[in-house]
Amino acid sequence: MYFMERKISIRQVMILFFFSAVSGIMRITTPESNKFLSKSSWISPFFAVLPILVLIFILDKLTEKHRDKSLAQITETVFGKITGKIILFLFLVHVLFFISFFLRNFGEKFVSSIFPNVSPLFFIIILLLSALFAVRRNIESFARFSEFSFLIICFIFILAFFMALFNINPKNIYPVTYYDTTDILKSSIPLISLWSLLTFSLFLGDNIRYSGKLETDNTAGIFKRTATKFMLIIALFNFLSLFAVIGIFNAETAKNLSMPYFMIFKSIKSSGLIQSFETFFIILWAFTDFIMIAYYFFILSKIFKNLFVISENNTKFFMFPVAFIILILTYLIGENNFEAEYFYTNILSYSSVILGYVFPFLLLAVGKIRRVL
Repeated sequence: MYFMERKISIRQVMILFFFSAVSGIMRITTPESNKFLSKSSWISPFFAVLPILVLIFILDKLTEKHRDKSLAQITETVFGKITGKIILFLFLVHVLFFISFFLRNFGEKFVSSIFPNVSPLFFIIILLLSALFAVRRNIESFARFSEFSFLIICFIFILAFFMALFNINPKNIYPVTYYDTTDILKSSIPLISLWSLLTFSLFLGDNIRYSGKLETDNTAGIFKRTATKFMLIIALFNFLSLFAVIGIFNAETAKNLSMPYFMIFKSIKSSGLIQSFETFFIILWAFTDFIMIAYYFFILSKIFKNLFVISENNTKFFMFPVAFIILILTYLIGENNFEAEYFYTNILSYSSVILGYVFPFLLLAVGKIRRVL
């Protein structure tokens, strides 16, 4: 009962999403998704964030009269029990495959870059068990842990970027003109797909505190202000990342690199105690992946709870067989990592846009017509 009363702030939710976005951009930049990459892609985050700001406005409207409800409860309120359950099942399937892909990608990339003689299954199981341990704890403790880690990760990231500046070739950063508009918009597609998953954070709605210390505090605009601020931070971090990738390798070379961000950190050398900055990338990589997977496990547990109408304690119990299903899915999505990346780029990324971006507009429209929102 005490667990159910625990609340996390909008700021903490956005910090969790920040880790998800940072971890995700390290994974989706692959030869498959890099077909969207061009010499002007470094400016695409500022274009991609514009539709997400519109999405934030829609999400705020969805929760305006239902601050104490999760997206699952709002969906059932608008569409009814039967249709609502069908929609929740689609969300459940999507999150299962989403977690499976990033677990698979983590294991494969860890092996290919650091431990070539170790099975990727070993790292997948380690990360999966760590996420399971986190989700069995209360979300408030996990959010506080992530909040504490936020400044540390930001410091490492910004430090790495400034060190990468010394390796950037100015010739690789072309002036951007209106002729590059089409390329910039194409480069925005993977980012919009990843950032539209902000909608999924509302599945934690019944655990979110929309006010200050008192529930009677004014909640008007707090979601829009906080979400907008963090989305601009996320866009800035992605801008710095793409600027470094294109500036160091140029767009054509980066297209053929399976791990351009790792190669950036690997190329950064420092004197004194830090001989190679790639160690910090490995720490950043593993840690952000852990936060991301655990975050989506919390979301998965909320969807599972509302879909099958079970208690919080029973939901935690069911997470173990669900984790086993995820483990199976990590190898069903492709025989190798290239097939897994193809699955994400050509299937999962589009379903992310449909569920994360298109669905909230539909939900709000139907809710307004039925006068329940």
